[in-house]
Amino acid sequence: MKARLKDNITFQYSDFLTELDYEISDDAFIFEFFCYDSKLFSFCDNDNGELFNGDVAEVFIRTGNDENEYYEIEVAPNGRKFFAKIKRNGTDLDFAFLNTENITAEVSPYKSGYKAIIRIPFDSVDYKKGGEAYFNAFRIETEGGIPEKNLLALYPTTTGKFHDPSVFHKLNEGEVV
Repeated sequence: MKARLKDNITFQYSDFLTELDYEISDDAFIFEFFCYDSKLFSFCDNDNGELFNGDVAEVFIRTGNDENEYYEIEVAPNGRKFFAKIKRNGTDLDFAFLNTENITAEVSPYKSGYKAIIRIPFDSVDYKKGGEAYFNAFRIETEGGIPEKNLLALYPTTTGKFHDPSVFHKLNEGEVV
């Protein structure tokens, strides 16, 4: 069963159909995005660049007790990756960029868009099997380069931003979203 992302502000289903499957393997979190109707606009040709200015599939995941400290993983249609540990200080965000080789991403054409499979090993996000993890999943579709044009979320934040840990949901082994 697939979950469907909604508009991040209106909670309505978007014209940019985005489906998500996820699973917890023996050593990793695996997220599979199906991003329909994409212009496949990739903003950067390097990892840990400003991928979010183009089309991306994203996962935010928290594995510790501090609600304001979590990981952000992004994948663009050209296969470039973004991996950072985020620390929220009020409305400010501090980014500690991490080695993108610690995560894997497979991107391929899919129908009228792309499919992105993101594999996040437990040790890359300080997770111990059987522990608690919280997450949210997002998609940005710029329609060819208009930043923040279409913001989609599994659990919408009701704002123009994704960085709201209060809407993260518990990631349970064996759960279907």
